[in-house]
Amino acid sequence: MSKRKGGSIKKHLVAHTTLLVVGEGADDKAFITHMKALFCPRGSGHSVKVEAGDGGSAGNIITNVIRTHRNSDFDRRILVLDSDLPPAQAERRKAEQAGYDIILWRPQCLEGALLEVLGERIGAHENSQQLKQRLHPRLADRHTEPAAYAELFPRPVLEKTTNESVCSLRHYLENKKN
Repeated sequence: MSKRKGGSIKKHLVAHTTLLVVGEGADDKAFITHMKALFCPRGSGHSVKVEAGDGGSAGNIITNVIRTHRNSDFDRRILVLDSDLPPAQAERRKAEQAGYDIILWRPQCLEGALLEVLGERIGAHENSQQLKQRLHPRLADRHTEPAAYAELFPRPVLEKTTNESVCSLRHYLENKKN
């Protein structure tokens, strides 16, 4: 705000957008929160709320998130889900009708996407648990803490990646149109 002659205050209006990002669980929330800190600075006119779903199937997460946030006012809404057990077409349609875009972590899950960001190959034979076992010991803290991802995934690494799911999430956080 700036002061005008005569003591009145002139308000500067800033376009403000809101985004809800819901990941499957605590790991997703931690990593997305880390990305939010890097790509959505305070004062940007873009606020982001990051939440964790209750786990379970993609269908359960979609149903719970829609129910929980049906009266919430967000400009954009995103669900970030694992691709090893993606939502069925009917579940995807239900989410889209409720105003949610869906990003699927590829390959397979968050950990698969992050290993790919680091330039590691993901074998078709590897399951999500094996990918977690590969990534988690390398993190700087517990995998449910945003700080755990800071050392391996600084801004330059996340800006340069070609992993489609991480790039898509970054664009949403930067408030770029997808």
